[in-house]
Amino acid sequence: MKALFIGGVAWTKPVQRPFRQNLLKSPHMQRSLTCAANHKRVKPMKRAKFALVISAAFIGLLSTAGSAFALAAVAKSAVNVRTGPSVNYTRIDTLYAGEPVNVTECKSNGWCYVQQDGPDGWVSGNYLVRANPAPTHNPDPDVNFSIYFGTGGPSFGFSIGNPPPSPVVPKVCFFNGNNYSGASFCVAAGSQNSRLTGFWNNKISSVQVQPGARVQLCRNANYRGFCQTYSSSVPSLNPFLNNDVSSFKTY
Repeated sequence: MKALFIGGVAWTKPVQRPFRQNLLKSPHMQRSLTCAANHKRVKPMKRAKFALVISAAFIGLLSTAGSAFALAAVAKSAVNVRTGPSVNYTRIDTLYAGEPVNVTECKSNGWCYVQQDGPDGWVSGNYLVRANPAPTHNPDPDVNFSIYFGTGGPSFGFSIGNPPPSPVVPKVCFFNGNNYSGASFCVAAGSQNSRLTGFWNNKISSVQVQPGARVQLCRNANYRGFCQTYSSSVPSLNPFLNNDVSSFKTY
């Protein structure tokens, strides 16, 4: 302790030791400061490396997406491939009719960027047409199962594969006038009428027979009397049947 005389009065105060300097010079503090400095130097480097990895991955993802969403097309006729999207750019190649390309981008002026076997570049979209997709084949055949309840009990049906299209049943049409004029009605092949009644009894004058069908016309009911079979259209029936048909069968 040191005494300080001020106005005849003795004042005392402790000696100020260089505590901060001594603390910083201690071995323990030196090790702590060294670790802290190393930590500060390492962390920014790690962040930079992480950002670089993320950027590279993002660029790779964009490149993959660009090729994954390319549209297949072919050249309609000969067209120049250029370094930019207009005729003002340098020609670097020529596409010929039928050559396949992948379109990855199109501008508002109609020019598209294409990838091909030769140099990639820009071509006018007016010379491109979308490629026809390859026909798809369904390897799994359809399985059809049916149940029919009839008078003799239930019956079952089972088939593998697509069912064939329903056959088109030809028709036979009857007309009241010659040359297929006047009132008419049509029936599917296989229909028959053993007794025409009302307006149509003895009123048929011409018949249209579609390909694959036949018709038998008879003067009397129940397919009796004079009958004649036709396998093609008749614009005017013979005198024995004209306006004198009472029954018919179609095949």
